[in-house]
Amino acid sequence: MKRLNISLIALCAALAAPASAQDIELDEIVISAVKAAIERIRTGVSVSVITPETDAVPDAAQITETLSRLPGVSVSNQGPLGSPAKMRIRGADQRYIAVFVDGIRVTDPTSVQTEYDFGTLPSANIGRIEVLRGSQSALWGGSAVGGVVNISTPRPTEDGTRQTVQAEAGSYDSRSLSYGLTHKQGALETTLNLSHFYTNGFSAAAAGTEADGAETNRASATLRYQVNGTLALGGAVFHQQGNSEYDDYGTDAANRKQSTETGARAFAELSLGATEHVFDMTHYRIGRDVTDWSGLSTFDGRRTTFGWQATTEVNEALTLVYGADTMLEKGAYSNLPAGTAETRISGAFAQALWAVNGQLDISATARVDHNSDFGSFETGRVALAWRPDGATTLRAALATGYRAPSIDELYGNYPDPSYPFIGNPGLTPEKSLSYELGVEREFGNGATVSATLFQLDVDNQISYTSCPLTAGWVCVPGTVSTLNNIPGTSVRKGVEVAANLPLGERAELGLAYAYTDAKRQTGARIGLVPRHELTLSLSGEVTDRIGAAVTVKHVADRMDDFGFAAMPDYTVASAEASYKVTDGADAYLRIENLFDATYQTSSGYATAGRSAFVGLRARF
Repeated sequence: MKRLNISLIALCAALAAPASAQDIELDEIVISAVKAAIERIRTGVSVSVITPETDAVPDAAQITETLSRLPGVSVSNQGPLGSPAKMRIRGADQRYIAVFVDGIRVTDPTSVQTEYDFGTLPSANIGRIEVLRGSQSALWGGSAVGGVVNISTPRPTEDGTRQTVQAEAGSYDSRSLSYGLTHKQGALETTLNLSHFYTNGFSAAAAGTEADGAETNRASATLRYQVNGTLALGGAVFHQQGNSEYDDYGTDAANRKQSTETGARAFAELSLGATEHVFDMTHYRIGRDVTDWSGLSTFDGRRTTFGWQATTEVNEALTLVYGADTMLEKGAYSNLPAGTAETRISGAFAQALWAVNGQLDISATARVDHNSDFGSFETGRVALAWRPDGATTLRAALATGYRAPSIDELYGNYPDPSYPFIGNPGLTPEKSLSYELGVEREFGNGATVSATLFQLDVDNQISYTSCPLTAGWVCVPGTVSTLNNIPGTSVRKGVEVAANLPLGERAELGLAYAYTDAKRQTGARIGLVPRHELTLSLSGEVTDRIGAAVTVKHVADRMDDFGFAAMPDYTVASAEASYKVTDGADAYLRIENLFDATYQTSSGYATAGRSAFVGLRARF
């Protein structure tokens, strides 16, 4: 049976003492929480883990659809796959989210706010996703104000060679093909993943009629070789090419984007006594050729990082995790006054993980970063997890964070004749304070229920300042729009609830709900953040060969992109079914938007109607 594995509570107050010393059972392992492998119940902050099973009914073609089923995560798409898609964690948008793929940071240095466009990422060959909530700058550096998304491709788990092939076709002339290989033999581990996706699409503009298509091709590989008992070497690489059409706000347009992304990571793991060292270097490059009303614009962004991390087990109760890193980001495009710009951020962190006893774990983290443009910033995080009995976990976390202005926010120059925009070199970094309280309860029949209260405060937030407008809704001659730091605090607060309830031995009922109250410094609501978001899922095995799942999502009480007007509530359902043809092959049918609802996740942009997809997945 396929299962979306959501561990809403997982994280950060951990300790590395062995399970026997803690007198607890081994639980799901997470890594993002403390930058070390740790049982989730020993952590103090929230993390969701998505691990699709190999014999599961496939999820939606877009990874954004799967992510949006998590509590506190909302996604707004501006059309079909390939069109821009924005993700929010607890009301914090993509500028506040650090995104990694196989250890490579993939946010775009040339985007307006150094963010990642989830609309370009297909779901094929995703092995695991960890979504970490709250301000995480103390561990992951600047920009991780709202959270971290850590994506990894499949890894070999046993000796031998394993291969998977998946083919799918469906509505809007959509088709995809993917191939994956994992190999493990002695000291060597390797993986290879290839995927292709094409869709003729539909009009991205809600009022449009011309279809906007997309095509994505992606290849990735990883390698790890255990040289001897103390040294392991390895790396990861990926290359993706995309070609997509997209529309302007609410109207058809002949816009096109061609993009190329390449990422690489090389690492060395060195074990010296009680300390494990990891040295790594990563490089990421993204090129975008954008054709719109203004003609062809070319963007080139690059990021190079060097890092070192060490983990020392002082004793059974105390583990230290510490390290240092430096990151150089460069942007080159015509909308920069000098044509190019760059920034360097270097930092160091230290974290203590203390297993007080078999019931209480505490973590404390401190970090200092130096930004070449803005000087030094200190961030920290404290978290705890307390298990008063074997079935209940109580947790709390308090963390600070910061986000420095992006290259484009500082220097972008867009001389639109109607709406000219110029960046503001006088901007200063934003600062955040994040805190949460949570509880999780596990019952004897395997059911789990969790609840989390959270709040994220952002000071000195960078916001858009519009030019004065004429009666014709264009800028008054001689004026421009820009960005400014707004005094005061923007607040995002609410509650997340998750539950999983086994229904006998063959079925499971899942629930994910979030209430989010997100307001600007002025008290006005932040656009596209729903106050209520509920996902219900029912999955199970009808017979030994047939599996099925139904998901219903309801979104209510949200404002449009600009926070001016309320958007309609909506409810959308999907259904999936699979048939085990052989022990190594499954055929499946997936229907998205089952009742053909008409709705928008981003104002002015369309979503797909009822869509059907059939596919076959084989493992050998």
